[in-house]
Amino acid sequence: MKTIFIIAGGIADLPDPELEGSTPLGIAETPSLDALAKCGCCGSLLAVDEEVPLTTANAILSLLGYDFSRGVPDPVELEEFGATDERVAPAYDEPGRESTLRYFVVPKFSGHGVVISAMDFVKGIGKMALLSPLEVEGATGDLDSDLRAKAEAAIAAIEGHEFVLLHIDAAERRGRMGDLKGKIEAIERIDRDVITPIADYVWNAKVQMNMVVVSDHITSWRMGRPVRGEVPAVVYFNDDLPYDTQSFDEASVVDGPLGTPLPGDLIKKLITFEPYVEDPKEGAIGI
Repeated sequence: MKTIFIIAGGIADLPDPELEGSTPLGIAETPSLDALAKCGCCGSLLAVDEEVPLTTANAILSLLGYDFSRGVPDPVELEEFGATDERVAPAYDEPGRESTLRYFVVPKFSGHGVVISAMDFVKGIGKMALLSPLEVEGATGDLDSDLRAKAEAAIAAIEGHEFVLLHIDAAERRGRMGDLKGKIEAIERIDRDVITPIADYVWNAKVQMNMVVVSDHITSWRMGRPVRGEVPAVVYFNDDLPYDTQSFDEASVVDGPLGTPLPGDLIKKLITFEPYVEDPKEGAIGI
């Protein structure tokens, strides 16, 4: 089944008294995310295990099912790997020094997908998972990024691939800057310019397809840094029944039926999912 996997970096936050106990995601106008919550499968998940250093790179690796017992990739190496055209890990001139990067396979998807991001380290992660980087003109990773172009590139890419990893960094960057207004604006732009066109495409697709929206980690705008905790996620299958969560925010999805509380569970659910089909012999629904 084709999958568009959207990591909306840093959209999750902590309840804040300045927002009457809500969060930037909770007060932002996000009609398309809310519509996805009503017709998709929502839940709350811990993206990064407690034993793993909390970084954006590690959160994305974890969401893709990377096994950290193989080692934690060096962030500088990830940047270098993503910035080059090389398909192998960076080499070192220092005697005895080996790369910390290790290829890993996302079953059904590795070798059959692309990664779209303005960030070199995310491209490096994609290449580790055997995904091909796709450059998008005007993608900057901030509020001036052409998010609509990223969405259009994802839609075009899924036509010829099984998997598209789309990373959006604008809300994350504004959160780290302590810019509450900017973070809310970024979330609303993500909803309007990314979620709306991709959800429309998936809804109308003539093949079985799903889309995922998840935050990589909590990013506290007040503290200006990542914070450990569970983040909201939604999986929308274009041939599934609605689950009717009322809105997409940290509080609303906690009791959702997604059931993926541990790192790596989300991608496992996607790769083991088999759509229901009609059994012509029994006239019933089976797997």
